[in-house]
Amino acid sequence: MTPEQAEAVAAADNATMAIVTALIAFLEKQGVMRREDFAAYLEAAAAGWRAEGTDEKLVRLIEIKARGICADLPTSVQN
Repeated sequence: MTPEQAEAVAAADNATMAIVTALIAFLEKQGVMRREDFAAYLEAAAAGWRAEGTDEKLVRLIEIKARGICADLPTSVQN
């Protein structure tokens, strides 16, 4: 992978994380889904991916990202 490709992947990953984090915050404020519910959904999804034989490194990466998404937001963002 070239440095330009790696930079594009990192930028896309950062954008995806920001979008999903904003979506979860919105759903929480609307009372539609709690952060804990989303964490449970991701746990179930990862178990399903493992059962289907998905690459373990990919599943671990998703789990690491999911922990970051599911962590409580700072109080400055919660308002």
